[in-house]
Amino acid sequence: MKAILPFLPLVAMVLAGCGTSPKTAVYSYRNDLGGPGIDLIVDNELDSGDKPAELIWLNASRVREGAWDAKYYLEVRYEALPQRGYLDITPGETLVLRVDAQEMKFRGVGSLNARREKGGTLVEHALYPVKLDDLRKIARAREVKVDIVGSRRTVHREFQPANVDKFKTFVLTYAGF
Repeated sequence: MKAILPFLPLVAMVLAGCGTSPKTAVYSYRNDLGGPGIDLIVDNELDSGDKPAELIWLNASRVREGAWDAKYYLEVRYEALPQRGYLDITPGETLVLRVDAQEMKFRGVGSLNARREKGGTLVEHALYPVKLDDLRKIARAREVKVDIVGSRRTVHREFQPANVDKFKTFVLTYAGF
């Protein structure tokens, strides 16, 4: 019994480390069955004020194609109370970023097939193909303003320093400056 006592704190520390995962802005998923690997920014919520009726996330992802190639995307996630309604993002240039006062427009297929109600909240997703250089511009920016154009209204948000930091981490981790 005396020989076991010195190892108990070590075992407790190891088990505690297994019980919590590190907080990180980026996540990688590798498919063991041969599908593409995916790297993405996790939970890049844009500031919506003190009492928001709608929340916006702007995440980035990389879908690997073979050993060296990849496709890059920006993903808009919109959540709102039912009385606020869907944003109804249509196909076309519906994501507009002003990165250090330079306008960047992104074209996507809209959110028609990516709308659902979950736990009394309306959730809507839209994907936009982007170039790696676009993600680098966002990661280097001092100021990023976001407009998401829906058929019912346009939502405006601005990046906070933490949002830019997540893009920096993503670009540095998966692409390099």
